[in-house]
Amino acid sequence: MEELTPHSALRVPQPSAGLGSVHLIVLAIAVVSLALALWSLLASRDTEQSLTQSLGSKLAEQNVAQKQTAAQVETLAKDLRESQNRVSQLEGKLAEFQGQRVAMEEMYRELARAPDDWLLAEIEQTLNIASRELTLAGNVRAALIGLQAADQRLARADKLQVVQLRRAITQDMERLKALPLVDTQGVSVKLDNLMSLVPTLPLAVPDAIVQSPREVHASDANDNIVVRFGKDLWHELKQLIRIRELDSGDPALLSPQQSYFLRENLKLRLLSARTALIARDETNYKEDLKLAREMLTKYFDPKAKVNTNALALLKQLAENPLSISSPDITASLAAVRTARAARERQGR
Repeated sequence: MEELTPHSALRVPQPSAGLGSVHLIVLAIAVVSLALALWSLLASRDTEQSLTQSLGSKLAEQNVAQKQTAAQVETLAKDLRESQNRVSQLEGKLAEFQGQRVAMEEMYRELARAPDDWLLAEIEQTLNIASRELTLAGNVRAALIGLQAADQRLARADKLQVVQLRRAITQDMERLKALPLVDTQGVSVKLDNLMSLVPTLPLAVPDAIVQSPREVHASDANDNIVVRFGKDLWHELKQLIRIRELDSGDPALLSPQQSYFLRENLKLRLLSARTALIARDETNYKEDLKLAREMLTKYFDPKAKVNTNALALLKQLAENPLSISSPDITASLAAVRTARAARERQGR
């Protein structure tokens, strides 16, 4: 057997030349791979930057285009509104022109009428006004003035054959002249004056007790407490019972609140009489005046001059005649309409 020496035990095997070349190849491949990876990373970064720049420029272009589009849309909307306003103005002018055309045609037709037709139309208008005065206000005087004016104008129209119309107008004038004339406005003013005087009319029994100078209580400052207490007690006892001398037979004693309502009722009674006067209601008119006189006689001082004047005025108003039935001039209106219809038939 071969003996082992210490040098032989520590001997290390040396690598061969082929194994070193393999390591170099692997190292070269790794270096190339790393270079390719670095090149690919740099290339991807450049590509990303170029894409980012391209995308930013595209977005900027889109924003600019969007703003331009919005401006164009706003301009178009403004133009559309202006066009609509112009169309509305044109439609208004067209309607105005059409109205003017209709008015001109009507004017031409009116001008083409004969003077006699114009006269009959004016007479009918005058009679309509007189009829409204009679119906609404019962103003007989104004109606008579209108009828007289119409008759005078017809009298000057020699060529116009309106004998029946003038006869009807004359009959209506005679009927109105036979009616008793009532100054409705003057009577209304008198009733208004009475209503304004009602709060100042003195009652038979005054609302408040007026003390004479001797009745006014005043304590002396020099009196002692007992004397002043006695004077005050005596003054209060005298206020419990009062004796007043009344000249009228049996006057009504009213509290201040009752006096207020009494005056208001009197004013309402006078207002009702004025309403009946305007409505030409003779029954209620005279009944309201009668009740007002009774209230004045019963509750108010008969010796006061203002009360005496008010009673005399109420009596005078009650004695004035008042026609119940409202007059009319329907005969004249029917005659003028018949005359106009006959003229229109002749024109055809």
